[in-house]
Amino acid sequence: MKKTRPMLLLGTALIAAPIQAWAQDDADSPDVTRMTLDRMVISAGTEKVAIDTPQAVSVLDQEDIDQIQATTIGDLLEGMPGVNVQGGVGQLGQGFNIRGMGTAIGDSDNRILLTVDGVTKFYEQYRMGALFTEPELYKRVEVLRGPASSTLYGAGALAGVINFTTKDASDFLSDGDPLAVRLKAATETNAEAHTLSGIVAAQPVEGVELLGSYNYRRSDDYKSGNGETVAASATLSDSWLVKGRVSIGGNRKHAIWASYQDWISDAPQVYDQISAATGASLMRRRVHDKTAVLGYDNDFDGSKLFNVEAQVAYSLSKVHQTETNFLGPLAYSDFSYESWQAKVQNTSEFDLGGDWKTFLILGGQWSLQERRNPRVATNGTVTPGAGTHPEGDMTRYGLYGQLEIVWSDKLTIMPGVRVDWNDLKSGATVVGGTVLTDKVKDSGVSPKLAALYNLTPWFGLFGSVARTVRMPNVDEIFTRSATRPNNPDLRPEKSDNYEVGFTFSFDDTLGKGDRFRAKTTLFQNDVKDLIVNVAAATGTPYFQNINRSRFKGLEVEAEYGVGGFFARGNASFIDGKNRLTGDYLNTIPANDYRLTLGYADAATGLSGGWTGEFAERQDKVTPGSFASAGSGLPTPGYSVHNLFFAFKPQSGPAKGFEFRIAVDNVFDKQYRRHLSALAAEGQNFKFTVANTF
Repeated sequence: MKKTRPMLLLGTALIAAPIQAWAQDDADSPDVTRMTLDRMVISAGTEKVAIDTPQAVSVLDQEDIDQIQATTIGDLLEGMPGVNVQGGVGQLGQGFNIRGMGTAIGDSDNRILLTVDGVTKFYEQYRMGALFTEPELYKRVEVLRGPASSTLYGAGALAGVINFTTKDASDFLSDGDPLAVRLKAATETNAEAHTLSGIVAAQPVEGVELLGSYNYRRSDDYKSGNGETVAASATLSDSWLVKGRVSIGGNRKHAIWASYQDWISDAPQVYDQISAATGASLMRRRVHDKTAVLGYDNDFDGSKLFNVEAQVAYSLSKVHQTETNFLGPLAYSDFSYESWQAKVQNTSEFDLGGDWKTFLILGGQWSLQERRNPRVATNGTVTPGAGTHPEGDMTRYGLYGQLEIVWSDKLTIMPGVRVDWNDLKSGATVVGGTVLTDKVKDSGVSPKLAALYNLTPWFGLFGSVARTVRMPNVDEIFTRSATRPNNPDLRPEKSDNYEVGFTFSFDDTLGKGDRFRAKTTLFQNDVKDLIVNVAAATGTPYFQNINRSRFKGLEVEAEYGVGGFFARGNASFIDGKNRLTGDYLNTIPANDYRLTLGYADAATGLSGGWTGEFAERQDKVTPGSFASAGSGLPTPGYSVHNLFFAFKPQSGPAKGFEFRIAVDNVFDKQYRRHLSALAAEGQNFKFTVANTF
């Protein structure tokens, strides 16, 4: 920790230095500062403020998403503590990493659950990313760090959960308006990027809300800080979202709703979207991602016993590859994950007398996922998958319960438990002239206990203990070759996670209307029976339970606001080792720090600021014969500076317009984030114009 202490002191000083002056100058200014730790969290159980949630959670709202002007989902997530992008830098090559757990080369599961409007998304293919979607579709992103989030979302969230919520018609319709239109255009200088977005929201009759959205995004490969073009960084996609909600009996909380989103990218590209290591050989990929949901909500007119949320869903992530002569005599090949899902959940509230209340959440989930990989040769022969990418089906069932015991605004106790069952069925993949007939069943129990106690109005303590399991998937059980068998005896991974932390919450401390919030989390996650793809001798399986790992670290979030001024920072320190060998894990990011200073004037609609990203050198790696950038090679430290400005006229003919300018990597720094296989983008000017009418 010797290296980190000076940086922590520096960050604290940078936040604190301007406080006294601003508190004196703006003591009587209107309070317009947006505090991230005061935001409502909706994914961790009943709604609660982030700083009062006994779990590490970060939230991006619509204003954050607009300010970032993201090209990829990774651009949205990079600024959150403990969250990193792993692998590629483009929209087709990005995986994700939370607290040192993520998609390493050769892994078949990133141990992070990704959901879109409650629908679980999953994709795995050699040298491809984990999620294909468009940032403009979303109004909210919540990241729940740590395995305690498994209770409500499913076995497998050893690292955490990332929830994406799509836009709604009500986000654009003012009271009584039957129609609203939002048009948006954006451009970037580095990769000659262009984005067009259109949204139509309508309320044809009271209680019926409809939304349609289209997004067009194009960019070339960007240039890094030294002026070199970075392969596999280009963007080409089109996306649609159609969403509707019908309230029943005039009660918005009793409604039927549905959404459908469609994302397509179809272009020539390099085979390796992670590191572009396959050189200039191009192929054509048509990547198609679909998500459809039909939901039903009913609060039974404010009943305390029944508040039901139910949904059925369909998800498809499919990659169609052609022009692949360099891979052999293939006409085309498809890689797809198609799933059907259902979930029902009820929340009950019980008044225990005095200031005591209890909330009970009970629910169940079911899903069927089919993994297919037809490979069609030029002579018409169809091969169902390969030994290292086998076909198969996975059926999952889960039941869960979470109790929230609340005493006034001082104490929250949150026990929970989840039971999951997993059935795997081998597909038609032929290896050595044989087809597997294996059926593998697993089950697991994931309990947790979390609590938060506010000792004073300004100081609180929280902690949690959680055990989570991740059961093997199709790839891990059925992968084999002519010389190496599959492994039907794999054991589920088990995670024992411990967290403690404290919160600070001060109002009117240095001046009237000022606010200070801070949340610090210390964690340790012990994982045993870790499933690893190993290079081993003939006759031994590819995937084996050989590893015991420990991940531990510290996350700090702090912010101060007075009047329109705000200072916001976070820091993350993570270590990870193989406990059997003592080797460092190559999925551990560099220690990093982010600081934002800005000012927002509510009267004029003007805002702007500076964001700094700082990372230490990361040399705690274990080099090996397969070490490469982003996995096993050290990286130097770096500092990157960004500027952002926005203008939202509050009156006059320009009211309703929104103008944004940003400069990323102001000094054109050449750098690579530790878990990325490719260099980051050099200096980039961003311009956005939007109008809602």
